[in-house]
Amino acid sequence: MLVNNDEIEVACDALWFAKTNGVMDETQQQLFDRLQLIRVGDYGGMASTKLDVDEIAAIIRALRFSDAGVDLDDDERALLKKLTTELLAAGNGPGTS
Repeated sequence: MLVNNDEIEVACDALWFAKTNGVMDETQQQLFDRLQLIRVGDYGGMASTKLDVDEIAAIIRALRFSDAGVDLDDDERALLKKLTTELLAAGNGPGTS
């Protein structure tokens, strides 16, 4: 699945929240490191990348953790919905453990 720059920024924020709270797993750390290299650091940039199913699940886990700690904003909710829909379409249930 292709994600754009704004979605990369949202994903990085959620992954960072997981990291700073000590719940980041290996897949999330690897994805965070990869996204850091391509992110522009602001909305509206030209970065984009493809995510595989494991990376989609890793972002979903980070967003769900963030939602439990603080309410998700509109951009975070939109990304969570998009990723969850993609994961279900790929034949994977919501089991993102």
